[in-house]
Amino acid sequence: MKKTITLVEAQNGHFYKIEDDELNESVFLPSSTNILTAFPNPGLTFWRENSSPEEIKKAQEDGKIQGTKVHKGIELQLLGQTILGAGLSEAQISLLGLSEKKLIQYLKEPLTEREEEALVGFENWWGIFKPITVGSELMVYSLKYGFAGTLDWIGYLWDKKKGKYELWIVDWKISKSLDRSYDLQLASYWQAIQETYKKKFPEIRLGILQLGKNKCNYCFKEVKDKEVAWDLFLNTKKTYDDLFPNSNPKVVERRKEFKLNKFEKEGEIINLT
Repeated sequence: MKKTITLVEAQNGHFYKIEDDELNESVFLPSSTNILTAFPNPGLTFWRENSSPEEIKKAQEDGKIQGTKVHKGIELQLLGQTILGAGLSEAQISLLGLSEKKLIQYLKEPLTEREEEALVGFENWWGIFKPITVGSELMVYSLKYGFAGTLDWIGYLWDKKKGKYELWIVDWKISKSLDRSYDLQLASYWQAIQETYKKKFPEIRLGILQLGKNKCNYCFKEVKDKEVAWDLFLNTKKTYDDLFPNSNPKVVERRKEFKLNKFEKEGEIINLT
């Protein structure tokens, strides 16, 4: 059975184009993160109300591009690559299959202190939990509930107390604080991966790895109430659907070339030379 999932970055957020043999036509599904903009976040609301538009824009842009760099660095390490403090190499950029010039230029620049601390934290976490990767950067979706997303990592982590490996979905974050919506995001991935791959994972554990935090440069938090988090996600989806009925990506097509037509007239044309 053929399935194709494509990320669409639009003016109104992230969407996923789903092409499945079970469907008569392709469909667009909003991302989990899009949906969770409808989940209340008092801390974020307070910050927005007490910050200038310029401060908000800069903080959002810095957080997004630094978070992307950390994610890409981790993705490369999972592929066996070594990340240098001087930035990503041309070969590594090629391995990631990137085309956005601004992003590529930033990835080639030296790591910021925040990015370095995040990757140190990931390295420390890796040494403690001895992960065995099943998959990373996996696009998953739910036609039943109408959403999609990209989970960072699924695999096995070593539980020292139990003396055995257990299956986890883990999401990397570099934000300074953890919001409740992150729990809902992970719960949505748990449901979506089961539908995408038609496998049940009732005992899977969900974890948020906050990088660049504490002396060891990471904080690892388990989502212990994943069923409750899933119910909250479904309620938030209802709110999102009410706010944005029939939500579809708004994509502005940019012109790729500009060329003028040449015209002719009957009769003489003056010559200024």
